[in-house]
Order: sequence, then C-alpha cells, then structure tokens
Amino acid sequence: MLAAAVVTVWLVAPAPHDRARTPRPPFAAVDGGGGRARARARGASDPAPTLEADAGLPALAPPTPGAPLRVLEIGDSLGIDLGDRLEADGAAGGLATTTVAAQGDSGLANAAFNDWPAHLGALLATDHPQVVVVLLGANDDQGLSVDGQAVQPGTAAWAAAYAQRVDAVVGESVSAGARVLWVSVPPMHNGALDAFVAVVNAIDEREVDAVTGTLYLTSSSVLGGPAGAYEGALTDASGTSVVVRTPDGVHLTTPGADLLSRAVIAAMDQRWSLQIPP
Repeated sequence: MLAAAVVTVWLVAPAPHDRARTPRPPFAAVDGGGGRARARARGASDPAPTLEADAGLPALAPPTPGAPLRVLEIGDSLGIDLGDRLEADGAAGGLATTTVAAQGDSGLANAAFNDWPAHLGALLATDHPQVVVVLLGANDDQGLSVDGQAVQPGTAAWAAAYAQRVDAVVGESVSAGARVLWVSVPPMHNGALDAFVAVVNAIDEREVDAVTGTLYLTSSSVLGGPAGAYEGALTDASGTSVVVRTPDGVHLTTPGADLLSRAVIAAMDQRWSLQIPP
C-alpha cells in the first residue's frame, strides 16, 4: 500500500502542460517496465495552454514574499513524495506556502479510512487555499458502497460512483474559491496496477476538465518513457541515468519527485500567470 502528513513551502520550475497539454519530457527512457503506454502522454506539438477555462474567475495575483500563494496538497503516500520535494525545491523562495495534508494508504474508495471530501472541507475552512493540488488513486482498486450495495472495480457502477467522489473533491475546492491542479497517478511497474491506474486517471481527467478553474497534469509525460509507460530510470540532459522510482515500482525517489514537483510548479505558473521566477 501507499505512507502520513507533512507541511511545506516552495517555489519555481520548468515545463507545464494542462487541458491543452504540452508535455516536454526532460529525460529519455533508460529501463523498461511492466506498464503500458498511454495515449495521454501527448507531444510537444500540442497547442499552448490558455486561460479560457478560467473565464469568469478573478485572476490570481502574482505571489510576493508578503503575499505568497496559498496551496493545499492532498493525496496518498505518492502525495507525500511530491510534497517533500515541493518543500525542498522552493523553501528559499517564500513565494508560496503549501500545506501538505497527504495521508499514506488513503484514497477516494475507502471513506472509512479517510473520508477525503469531509477532511478536505475542514482543511479548506482553516487554510483558505488559492490552489488545491491532488494526487490520489493508487490505493483505490477496491469495492465501493453505493446505496448500501457493494460495487466492484471494472463495472460501470463503480466508475460512476468513483467519478462522483472526484466531483466532490473538485466541487468543494472550487466552491471555496480555490483552483484545482489534479496530478495523474504515475505509471506503475506492476501491469495489473498500471491498468487500474489508467482507468482512474481517465475518470479523473474527464471530471476535472469539465469544471472551470481546474488544471490536469499528466505525470506520465514527466516520469514515463516516450510513450508514457513506466520507467524506473531516465537519462538526464548530461546523459546520466537517474533512478526516478523506488524498488517497489510505485513510489518516487527524490529525483523523481523533484521532476514532478517542478512540473507542478511550472504548470501553475504558466496556467495562472503567476510569474514565479526560475
């Protein structure tokens, strides 16, 4: 399963992509994995992001040390991996304050363990974030209760119920005045888990893209190979092999989390014109 909450501050970084995603993978694949390619890892020829999907919303002011961007991150232990690097990458900048409320082993399926919509409501009320970052789903390959009946992954009933839980998280955040940046679950080494993750990501992207003030970030364009499949290591610009995933084939190493955190920050910067300097 995916491991406890943290708090963090950050700033800066490269290559964003959103609804009109323009992924620019900074690394080339080194080792193959058990995952499968994704159509969502789009090429650099995609059109540049625009602000059209935020029509009617007040613009976010570029952050300053005196008025930093307020960010809330929720997620599972992959969210903790990401949050650690968001803190390390931007701790010196002071242009954003990020509360990382990620909880290991959590997800949207098991509300008895952590009811994210309810938990999020409390966090929104106390933190008043301008942006909510979400990385959830790798623990959700389990049944859901719908009207007292158990529905299983792979069924239409499960997909519909799961979409409602995604909608609850997005709707709550937007109603509280926050933008939402939803990060897709990265490719997995285990083939069965990777196939499930692909289903969850498709639901997430469809639901997130339907709401004004949201941004969907495809992590496979940052952490995957040329076709978006799982890679345990990537090659950096100097030709050095960099391990980006831990031996369990699920979690992110520090370099892998650093790549993703930079993509998150760059996506927010480009999408909402935050003018965060490199």
